Amino acid sequence: MKQQTARLPSPAPGQAAVTAGAARPDGAAAVSPRRDGRKENAAATQAALCAAGRALFGTVGYEASSVAALCERAGVTAGALYHHYRDKKGLFAAVAEQLDAELARRAGAAVAEALARGDGAWDAFLAGVDTMLAAGNDAGARRIGLADAAAVLGADVWLAIRERHGLGAMMAAVGNLQAAGVCAPGQPRRLARIALGMLYGAIEALPDDSVSAASAMAETRRVTHAMLATLRA
Repeated sequence: MKQQTARLPSPAPGQAAVTAGAARPDGAAAVSPRRDGRKENAAATQAALCAAGRALFGTVGYEASSVAALCERAGVTAGALYHHYRDKKGLFAAVAEQLDAELARRAGAAVAEALARGDGAWDAFLAGVDTMLAAGNDAGARRIGLADAAAVLGADVWLAIRERHGLGAMMAAVGNLQAAGVCAPGQPRRLARIALGMLYGAIEALPDDSVSAASAMAETRRVTHAMLATLRA
């Protein structure tokens, strides 16, 4: 009498036959999840274009950065730029937003670190402010965010980007300070715009040369801290 071999039930439609990383019943190697090469290539292309934009927009400016030069630096075709960003302005918007988001993340991380080591709410806020000021030593980022962004994108578009990142983070910071009782009462958005405008002005005043950067930064921090102290309750 033949012994019948038990058969496993077929997987339901849309259900993977083998769970990634799990052993198969027949002892064969597990099947790795399929990679989406198109998404990976698209992400790599976008990263290359943004890196090229950050470099060229930050050194020679928006107007002097040609599509050809941007694509040559990124190692992609002009068609790739138009496909992902529509035009040079679209790429600039992506770079400007990337910079503002990065600055907000770095400032937020500095605040969290200060709070974790036991600093008070106001001192933690100033740690975030100092991180923003230190980022101002990047002349390329200053040129993109302070000199060109509003002119290239328009004041409304640039404000919308900042509200998603830098201004949004500052509004949250002001709200947290008010909740902690260390910031004067007032409309958080208005106070945040005042504080952020003060910081942008301080960054814009920083010198481009590295020789005087240290003394300029010390003076800028001292004055900025003193001006922000007027917001304290």
